[in-house]
Amino acid sequence: MKLQGQGKLICDMYSHIKAFEVKLKVKKHNFIHLPATQNLSAENPAVPFPAEKCVEALEMLKAQFGVRFRELHVNAKEIRLFQNPFVADIDEAQPSYQFELAELQNCDVLKDAFKPNSLIDFYAALPNDTYPNIKKHAMKMSTLFGSTYICEQTFSRMKLLKTPMRSRLTDEHLHHCLRLAVTRMEPDIQLLTSQMQAHSSH
Repeated sequence: MKLQGQGKLICDMYSHIKAFEVKLKVKKHNFIHLPATQNLSAENPAVPFPAEKCVEALEMLKAQFGVRFRELHVNAKEIRLFQNPFVADIDEAQPSYQFELAELQNCDVLKDAFKPNSLIDFYAALPNDTYPNIKKHAMKMSTLFGSTYICEQTFSRMKLLKTPMRSRLTDEHLHHCLRLAVTRMEPDIQLLTSQMQAHSSH
């Protein structure tokens, strides 16, 4: 459930995945942290608890998680660099990031700005001329889908827009309608109207 919802970044997803994998490695036959097993024992206290079956199911789940999220583990260093560039190991970073990381990690003003702001706001405020490679990396990481929420939302909206009653809906028009439907940006009406030229006949 923690992987679902709007505005999830890839680093949030990775943190939840890692935490869940650690929970799956908890000592065998200890099911206190699994509410469903506690309910099963409470409902049927006379029936012996199927511990071996549960251990087998957890092992299968752990293996499936390893396969499904293998790519996240392969890119763990890249994700951690995006999540907190101030604790990234400069020697382990790619050469194109090393000088920029050295500069960034020794800038107290940016360290103070990092804590209260969201990651997106922090990277947007970084000077492009000083940190071009780190900003490029942040753009790449922030555009990776942390969840399928946006895709699902877009398809739901498209289903509402493409009805049999709208026979003149072109691909371009649909594209614009979908962008308006799923964006969180508010249009600056004042600016847009100030750029329009009024017809002299009116």
